[in-house]
Amino acid sequence: VEEVFEDEDGIMIYAPFEQFGAIQSFLESNGIEILSSGFERIPTTTKKLSEEEQADVEKLLEKLEEDDDVLNVHHNMEMN
Repeated sequence: VEEVFEDEDGIMIYAPFEQFGAIQSFLESNGIEILSSGFERIPTTTKKLSEEEQADVEKLLEKLEEDDDVLNVHHNMEMN
């Protein structure tokens, strides 16, 4: 496990993909109810863009997200 965050709504655990099944099994075997689970891609490096470049990338991301065949869109752009 890399990070654990707790608030009034529950606990969020960040861990490598390879540990997903083991963590889920551990929580369930200890009587902890899992309300939702999933994968989130977090970039290891980010790219800072000019305002013009960022606007262009945001337009591209919007078009991709509008496409019914596209399930997820990930990027490593630093958002201003």
